[in-house]
Amino acid sequence: MISIETMKHRTEQMIGDEFPLVFWRGKCRIVGSSDRELSLLVRGMRADFTWDRVTVTWKRLVADHTLTVDELGGGHDAVGIVSLFALMQADALDVLDADGLLVLKAPEDTPVHQYADMNRPTSWAPWRRKIHGD
Repeated sequence: MISIETMKHRTEQMIGDEFPLVFWRGKCRIVGSSDRELSLLVRGMRADFTWDRVTVTWKRLVADHTLTVDELGGGHDAVGIVSLFALMQADALDVLDADGLLVLKAPEDTPVHQYADMNRPTSWAPWRRKIHGD
């Protein structure tokens, strides 16, 4: 896994680059990156993040071993941050695109929040795609 500092450095050099979205069809573009914040364009909608928010979200994924778009609210900003992690941390994550789900490939400990049935969570992907016109 790469560090958040490495992600900052890489995104500063990737301004204008596009990458595929997780869970939604389309592309995401990095439109700004500095020491304090990151800006993405997700299917024409701007999503601005502080690096603190990105760090907290990454720590949540590492602690729980999974992260879904729905868990983050299901909006364009959630899709943007999950897609960014899928791009930047590709070696450390499995991506279940149809469910908007990221899963750590090699967790080192027990997840903080476990699901009752101990199966990977699924989302309401068919409804989400219907809502967003996909």
